[in-house]
Amino acid sequence: MGNAGLVAPRALAFGEPDVPQGGGDPGLAVKLKWFGHAMFGVESPRGIRVVTDPYPRGMGYGPAGAEAEVVTISHEHFDHNAADEVGGEPVVLRGLGASGQWVRHARTLSDVQLTAIGGTYHDDRQGTIRGLNCLWRIETGGIRILHLGDLGHVPPPAVAAAAGRVDVLLVPVGGVYTIDAGTADRVVDAYKPQVVIPMHYRTEAVKDWPIAPVDEFLKGKVGLRQLPDHETAIDPERLPVSRELWLFPSG
Repeated sequence: MGNAGLVAPRALAFGEPDVPQGGGDPGLAVKLKWFGHAMFGVESPRGIRVVTDPYPRGMGYGPAGAEAEVVTISHEHFDHNAADEVGGEPVVLRGLGASGQWVRHARTLSDVQLTAIGGTYHDDRQGTIRGLNCLWRIETGGIRILHLGDLGHVPPPAVAAAAGRVDVLLVPVGGVYTIDAGTADRVVDAYKPQVVIPMHYRTEAVKDWPIAPVDEFLKGKVGLRQLPDHETAIDPERLPVSRELWLFPSG
């Protein structure tokens, strides 16, 4: 489908031939930060920063103050595509093209590999209500992170298989605009990650939104780990043997 989703190209070292598949420095931790909603920051062992689905000012979370080399966008709704809010003059990779269709991306920047995975929708009606959705796989430092965007259904087996191994799954759980808590459980089972991190749920910042709080997803869960801060480090040598659910503070 081409590379129409690549916006504002710069002389960055995409596709460096000396970077191996799944490259990076596995002995060093990967930093992961939750800004709120579906916006995360990933920093590679070599310091390459990726921001996912940035939200706009005025949404309730306040200015994120994020800087990045790359921004990924799952779909073109206002609460996910505010790339101009991210500093550092990043390259913007859009999962959907101008016509609203999935765009193929398989890019390497230093020790970070970014892959767009099409085949999912923003609803459970083949996109007829809210359109298409793109998953983004971010691989660095021996860690594979899969961001599900505004997923609205359980992906079919072929789409789930396209992601390959998933270490950390960033999954929406609030319902209404995305999958709800019960469907999120089925999605987690489809991808079989070692770490599950919920996103896109009601917090004080979006208290007037009709989506559910994260408590709905936490009910009956084991292996819950409450993170003390909005940023954590992920070491590939210390991933949990049994699946864990990591929860960032929402305040």
